[in-house]
Amino acid sequence: MKNPLLYLVIIFSGSLKAQLAPAIEWRVTTHSPRGLNGLPQTAEQSGEEWWYSHKNVYNAQGTHVSYVTVGYTSLVSTIDTYTNAQQLFNEGLDSPYNPIIPSVYRYDTLIDGCGDRDYSGEKRTPARGNIGLNDLQGNMIYCKSKTIGALEEVIQDPVNPDYFYVVGAHLGVKPYSDKINFLRYNPTSSNPNDNFSLSHLNVTPGYKNDVSHLYVAKIRSDGVIVWQALYGYLDYTNSPLAAYECISYGYDIIKSSNGNLIVTGFGQTVSNANSAGFPLLLEIDPSTGYLVKKLSLPLNQNGFVPITNSINGYADGGIGHSLIEMDETGNYAVATTCYFGNTNSNDNNYAYIWNIDHDFNISSTWPSNPICLRGFGPQYFNSTISEIKYHKGLKQLLVPIIKDCNTCAHAGNNSANGFVYRINTNGLLAADGINPSPMGPIHAFDLRIGVEETSDGGFVAVSTTRPPTSNHAPPTQIELGYLAGCPDLQFEDWDTDALIVKYFSNGSTQWSKTFDVEDNRARQTEPGDLKRQECLYKITEAQAGGYVISGNSSANFDDNYLAKVYNDCFTHTTYTAGPQYVMDITSNTLWNSSQNVLGKVIVHSGVVLTIAGQNTSIRFFDSKATGIETNLTVLEGGIVNITDGAIVTSLDASVCNNSHWSGIISAGSVFETNKLAIYPNPANTDFTILYNGSDLGEVTYSIMDVLGKVIKNGTINANFLNVIETTNFNEGVYIVTINKNDKIFEQKKLVVVKQ
Repeated sequence: MKNPLLYLVIIFSGSLKAQLAPAIEWRVTTHSPRGLNGLPQTAEQSGEEWWYSHKNVYNAQGTHVSYVTVGYTSLVSTIDTYTNAQQLFNEGLDSPYNPIIPSVYRYDTLIDGCGDRDYSGEKRTPARGNIGLNDLQGNMIYCKSKTIGALEEVIQDPVNPDYFYVVGAHLGVKPYSDKINFLRYNPTSSNPNDNFSLSHLNVTPGYKNDVSHLYVAKIRSDGVIVWQALYGYLDYTNSPLAAYECISYGYDIIKSSNGNLIVTGFGQTVSNANSAGFPLLLEIDPSTGYLVKKLSLPLNQNGFVPITNSINGYADGGIGHSLIEMDETGNYAVATTCYFGNTNSNDNNYAYIWNIDHDFNISSTWPSNPICLRGFGPQYFNSTISEIKYHKGLKQLLVPIIKDCNTCAHAGNNSANGFVYRINTNGLLAADGINPSPMGPIHAFDLRIGVEETSDGGFVAVSTTRPPTSNHAPPTQIELGYLAGCPDLQFEDWDTDALIVKYFSNGSTQWSKTFDVEDNRARQTEPGDLKRQECLYKITEAQAGGYVISGNSSANFDDNYLAKVYNDCFTHTTYTAGPQYVMDITSNTLWNSSQNVLGKVIVHSGVVLTIAGQNTSIRFFDSKATGIETNLTVLEGGIVNITDGAIVTSLDASVCNNSHWSGIISAGSVFETNKLAIYPNPANTDFTILYNGSDLGEVTYSIMDVLGKVIKNGTINANFLNVIETTNFNEGVYIVTINKNDKIFEQKKLVVVKQ
């Protein structure tokens, strides 16, 4: 090369640890594909839809192949859905679930206004509990209704992956898809077929009572039910009518190391519609659905020491929201929210963690059982919990708590602060690191936090927040449309986004990410996305990396919502970067030591960046995974010279498997993988050949004039720059050819101009 150049050695000081959050891989919103009549339906016909939970689905070889989802659907009420709703709810004269009342469901005859289907009036059919199957990109494979009610949780059988188990609630006493048979209630081997017909309840025809019961089903992976049953605290044999009139609801289900299903929820113990429910535990045989045993956590009953809050009010009810087995010991941690109904304060509910042994006894091994995790105050002390997990690596419970919400007891117009506690198996707060780990402000129509152990030894949580930097201006009168002037639209719950927080194993925050269901989305008059509102509930780590969340979005009167962010493996390595992730090379520079680069490196005109040394590896981050443009950009007149065995590539596979970098860009044009680049072209004194290839073997080049005479040839390696002087070239046109395996791979025209 003419004109020797002086190289400057650039030493990057203060290498940074990657704290940035991963980019979004995909976001998918869906609606139930079929209506009550079984026919395909449009999005506008679908009404309200939520996924309450999802789980990774694995095949028999242990490969992650899909996601199973559960939630509910409420269709928009029309003449068509009203006609089908009669078949949906009219279970006949032998059913205690009363026939539907026409005036309640003929919403199609009502005028638009404050009777909108999203607000007061609820122009919807009653909910149907759905199970869905989604592929690894979130696309719906199927969505099938199993209840009149909702499904809250699903698990895959760890022994036989062809089966799922679901839990939720069912309104009525007959199966959703079978109006002939009755659903069993608390079935046992001695009484497998007890049910709630009018004759069994010993009531007169015309008796009617709308009651929900805890529902559990075993479902094949193709969506076909194997068995299904209703459950509650009261025994059927003592009084069928009392058992029927006691409301129950299911929230969580696991398969224990003893092989049985363990379920939690709540159930009334007195047949009074106004009485409180209590946290309920059930053990169920997974092969038959037979009830093995049950427990209603006593709270203030049977001599149990009363749970008191800051003003000594007594807990008069509670819900079992989640449970987990601790290290396959047969000991369960049960997460409950208990209510203090006899107080005159907003201080009326706390989150509690119970230790229950394999015989469903309240264990005495913890110094405090249950553990109370209340709010900080000073305005409120309320707290609630919706999930609990066991971190197998840390041997600790992960306990996400929502604190200092107004009431926490119901959805709508609520905000709070989220935390993740770590509790060891001895019932004590883990003393290392940060505990509790702050999640920050959360704000949602439905306040929940999901949590999951991660493969790198840390953990991750998901909820919903209202980003302070986004636009929270109320909708205009035009955007409100026929809702203009309606009261109680709860603008405080609008404009909420997904919030994911990743933690190191010691509880310190690794990264936090907030994102919308759609970037820069504008409000749209109903049935468009007027509220711009999400609610997120659960999170899992994909086998190939990345995190998937589930919930709903407010588009089209609410839609199912799944989203995935990329693998965050890059956050475990250090990197160098320039301001705003742009590193400008404006003078001749030598890189002769290895480094990871995050962001764009720009080699300016008249400047040479030399990357040299057999042990020098320059590894670029993945632009897609980070959401930050990362490449090596060579402006016209700039040169990159990779010599002496140096390597320019993506992050090492031991850091991030299947990581890709964006390659070398020249004059704003990307050099695609396995492509040949020549610059400058036309050339004067010299030109550079760059083959941006992935080949490990030898690649040859040749330069021929228009008569086919070879002027020069040689070998090149992927990503190495070959500077060719044109001293012996005549002015004219030449053909540069790349040969692989002795075959022509690519050719480009070169023009040489002499001055």
